[in-house]
Amino acid sequence: MAPMMKGLTQFIVDIREAQDAEAEKRRINLEINNIQTKFSQPNLSGYHRKKYICKLVYIHLLGYDTVEFGLSHALTLVESSVFSEKSLGYLAVATLFRVEKIHTITDYLENLLDIIYPSLIKDLQSNNEEFNCLAVQFIANCFNVSNDEGHDSPVHSITKNHEDFPRWQEIVDLVYSLCCSPVSNLRVRQKGVAALLALSKLFPSIIKANNNWIPRILSLVDDPNMGVVVASIPLIQFVAQMEPKYFKSILPSIARRLRSLVVEQQCPEEYYYYDSPSPWLIVSLLNTVELCFLCQETAPSVTLASLDRETINSLREVVAYSIKNASQPVRGLPNRNSQSSILFQTVSLTVFLDASAEAIAGAVEALMSLLDSAETNTRYLSLDALIKLADRATSEGNYYASVRQSFSDNLPKIFKFLADKDISVKRKSLDLLYTVCDAANCNSIVTHLLDSFPHTEANLKPDVAVKIAVLAERYASNPEWYVTNMIRLLSMGDGPSGGSAYTGNEVWERVVQIIVNNENLQTMSCRMISNLLKTHSSSESLVKVAAFILGEYGHKCDFEFISTFSVLYDAYFSVSLITRAMLLTSFFKISARQPDANFVPDIIDLFEAETQSMDLEIQTRAYEYLQLMIEPGKDLASIVLRPFPPFEAKSNHLLSRVGSVHRLSNRPRSSSNVAENKPRSNSDALARLRNDKSASSVALPIPEASDETEDPFAERSEEYTLSPNWYSGYLRMCHYDAGIFYENALIKITYRVIKSGAIFTYRFTIINSAAKSANTEITRLTVLELQGASTTTNPNYIIEMSQYPQQTVTAKTEMEIRVKIRNVVGINESPVLALSFMCGGSFNQLNLKIPVLMLKTLTAATSTNLEEFKKRWLQIGQGLGTIDGESTVVSSTAHRYNSSNIVRLVSRLGLEVVHHSSDDTQNGILVLAAGILHTQSANYGALVTIKSTDDVGCKFEIVVRCTAGGVAGALASSFKVIFDGGF
Repeated sequence: MAPMMKGLTQFIVDIREAQDAEAEKRRINLEINNIQTKFSQPNLSGYHRKKYICKLVYIHLLGYDTVEFGLSHALTLVESSVFSEKSLGYLAVATLFRVEKIHTITDYLENLLDIIYPSLIKDLQSNNEEFNCLAVQFIANCFNVSNDEGHDSPVHSITKNHEDFPRWQEIVDLVYSLCCSPVSNLRVRQKGVAALLALSKLFPSIIKANNNWIPRILSLVDDPNMGVVVASIPLIQFVAQMEPKYFKSILPSIARRLRSLVVEQQCPEEYYYYDSPSPWLIVSLLNTVELCFLCQETAPSVTLASLDRETINSLREVVAYSIKNASQPVRGLPNRNSQSSILFQTVSLTVFLDASAEAIAGAVEALMSLLDSAETNTRYLSLDALIKLADRATSEGNYYASVRQSFSDNLPKIFKFLADKDISVKRKSLDLLYTVCDAANCNSIVTHLLDSFPHTEANLKPDVAVKIAVLAERYASNPEWYVTNMIRLLSMGDGPSGGSAYTGNEVWERVVQIIVNNENLQTMSCRMISNLLKTHSSSESLVKVAAFILGEYGHKCDFEFISTFSVLYDAYFSVSLITRAMLLTSFFKISARQPDANFVPDIIDLFEAETQSMDLEIQTRAYEYLQLMIEPGKDLASIVLRPFPPFEAKSNHLLSRVGSVHRLSNRPRSSSNVAENKPRSNSDALARLRNDKSASSVALPIPEASDETEDPFAERSEEYTLSPNWYSGYLRMCHYDAGIFYENALIKITYRVIKSGAIFTYRFTIINSAAKSANTEITRLTVLELQGASTTTNPNYIIEMSQYPQQTVTAKTEMEIRVKIRNVVGINESPVLALSFMCGGSFNQLNLKIPVLMLKTLTAATSTNLEEFKKRWLQIGQGLGTIDGESTVVSSTAHRYNSSNIVRLVSRLGLEVVHHSSDDTQNGILVLAAGILHTQSANYGALVTIKSTDDVGCKFEIVVRCTAGGVAGALASSFKVIFDGGF
C-alpha cells in the first residue's frame, strides 16, 4: 500500500522528521485542513478517499483527537463494493470510533450498532465470501467488549426487553448460519466462530433459548478441517460451560480426536509445529476435558462412571502416551516446548481419569525432570502442574500413596527452587511445598522454611510466614512443637521498618488465640517467650505476643521476672504506638499481681511520664492505670484483672492470606466429583487437626468449608421439543417388548426389552437407512442427553446408558439403556433421549421419549382363581379404602374390541388373566387379571378389572386396586395411555 500512496508515505516521513512537538502539530493541522477541503469535493475517487482515511487513522494513532470527522467517510468506504475500500473502511471505523468518550459499554454498543448495522447485515447476507469475512472480523474485534477497556459500568447481557433486540438477533442468526452451514467457506467459518463467541458473551440468552443451536455448535469439534476445530474450541468451551449438561456429549468426540493426534499422529502436514502434530489443539482439547470434570452445575455432571469404556480408554491412552513422550529426549527447543505444554495439561487430567499409581508416579517424575530446564517458564509451568496434581490427589484414591512417596523423595529438589533466581519460581515452589505437606513431612518442610526465612526476599517473606503458620497449626504433632516454631517465626518476622511487615498481625493474633484457648500451653509459652526475649533481638511481633501472654499468664510462672521485664521495658521506647499501648496494659497487670516486685516503681514512673503523651490512647491508658495503682480500693482493679475469656472465633483469618493455593483447593468443581476427588483444602486440614487427639489442644474449632458454589448459569432445565412422529414409537414400546422405536428416511431405531424384576433394559439397534438410498454413512452420532423427569434428590427410578453407540454408522450399531425402578413411577416421569448425527452434510437431532412405566416390571400372579381374586379385592378395599387403594379410569378407543383382544393385551403386559367373558356374550366385556409390580424398595400386588360400558366395545372402565397407596393411580394411568392409543 505504501508505494501506491506516495502522499501518505511522504506525510509519514514529514511527521517523523519533525524537530519538536510544535512542528509535528503544525504539520498535522495543515494536513487535517487539506483533508477537510478534499472531503468537501463531490467527486472524490475511492483511491483518494482511502489515502485520506489512512492519513486520519495514522494521525489518530499518534494521539490526536481532531479526526472524528473522518468516521462518516470511513462508513462510505464500508458501503463500497471494492474489497480494498471496504476492508479499509471497516478498519477505520474500528479505529476512529471513540470508545473512551462513551461512559458505558451499553452506550458504546448501541452507538456502534447504529452506524454500522446496515452495512453489517448487507455483508453478512452477501454471497461474496470476502465480504462475509470482513463483517465477521469486525464483529469479533469490536463487539468483544469487557471491563478492562476503561469503561465505568459492567457488561450487561442484552435481553429481549432491549430496544435493539431484533437487530442483535438478526446479526446473531446470520453469524450462526455462517458458522454452522456445511456450504460455508472454511475461512468464513473460522472467522465466524470468533464472532459468534463475542456475540454469545454479549447475548447469552439467545444461545440458551435455542436448544437446537447448542448441539450444532458443539459438533464443530468433529469438523474434518483442523483449522475450524482450532478456532471453535473457545466457543465450544463457553457454550458448554453455559449449559454444562452438554459436556458429556462432546467427550467421545474429543477423546477420539486426541487419540488420533497424540497416539496415532494423524494430522495434516500444515498443522505440524516442527515435529509435533498441532500441540495448541491438543492442549485446548485437554483443557476442555478438564473443564468437563471441574464445571460446577445443578444437572448431573460428568464422572468417570458416566462415560463409555471406549472414551475412558482413549483418554487414558492419551495421558499415558503424553507422559511417555515427555520422558524421552527430543531434538530442538520447539519440540521440547510442545511436549512440555502437552504434559502440563495432561497431568491435570490424571486424577480425574483414576489413573494407576504407576502413571501418577511417571507423571511426577516427568515433571521433576523438567525442573532441571534452564528455561524459567518451563520450571514455572512444571511446578504449577505439580501443584495441580498434588492438590487433586486425595487419600480416597489409590494413587495417593504413590504421589506422596514421589513428592517425599523429591523434597530436596523442591527446596532448591526456594533459592531460584526468579521470584515467580520461588513462589511456585513455596506453593508446591504447601500443597504436598502432610503429617509425615511437615516437620522437614516447616524447619526448612524457617531456616531459609532470614535469607528470603522481602516481598516473599509475608507469604512464607503465613504458610508456615498454617502448616504448623494443621500438622502440629504436639503443643510444644507448635509453640516453639511459631514463636521462632515471630522472633524473626519483622520488616526493615521494625513493624510487623513480614508476618502480619494475623500470625501473632492466631498464636495468641490458640494459647488463650488451650490452658496447658500458657505456662510453657511464658517460659519460652521469656527465654527468647533474653537471647534474641526483640521483633515487634514477638513483643506483642509477650505483652499479651506475659501480662495475662506471667504470674503462673515461677521464674525470675525482673530480667524479662527489663527487656520489655527497653523495647517499649522502640516499638509502635499500638504495641506501646499493649505493653502498658501488660505492665499494669504484672505490677498489680506482683505489687512488691523491684520493678514496680519503674512502671509507676513510666505511667506518670506517659500521662503527658501526645497520643490520646497512650495518655488515657497511662492515666487510668496510674489511678488504679495509687488508689486504695481494689474492686475496680480486680475487674480489670479478670482472666481473659476464650476466643469465640470459628475461622482462621490466615487462610485468607494463603493465596493462589487456597483458591486452587476451593475451585468450583462438579458436585459429583467433590465426593470422589475432594480437594485437601486448608479448612479441611484444620478440621482434621481439631479431631486429632494428639493435637486437639492446639487447634481451635474450625468448621469445614463448603464445596458448594452458586452456579451463575444455573436455571430450570428446559424441556426438549420432541421430534415429529415420536409418539407412535413411544406407544409401541408401552405395548410390546420388541419393535420399531423410530424411523425416517435417514435412520431406523429398533428396540428389545429385557426384564429382570425391578430392572429392565432397552436394547436399541440403530440402522443406517441412508446407506441403501444414498450410500451415505451416519457420522458424529452422539447421545446428547438422557433427560429424566424424576426428582434428583430421591429419584423414583435410575436410568443410565450401559452401552453407547458408535459415532460412525455404516450399517448399524447398538446401544443399551438400563432402568432401575426404585419407587412408584408416575406416567409423566418418562425420560427424553436426545441424539444428534450428521448424514449427507446435514445436521439432525432426534428427541424421543422413552416410556419408563411400572407396567414393565409386571409379572403374573400365578395360581390365582376367581374366588381368591374376589377375596383379595375386598381385603384391599377394606384395608386401604377406595381413595388410597383404588383408581378408576375411563377410556374411549378408536376401534371396536372383543374379550379376546383384551385378554391378549393383558397377557402381553404381564398380568395373569383370572376370568374373562366370552366373545359372543350380550352382557358386554369383562376381564379380571392379577399381577405383581416389582420395585427395588418393595413389591406390590395388583388387581385389575376391565369392563366395557357400551354395546360395541369402544368404551371401557378400568379399575385397579393395589396393596399400597399411590400405586393404583400410576398403574391405571398407564392402562389409559395404552387403551386411548389403540392396540
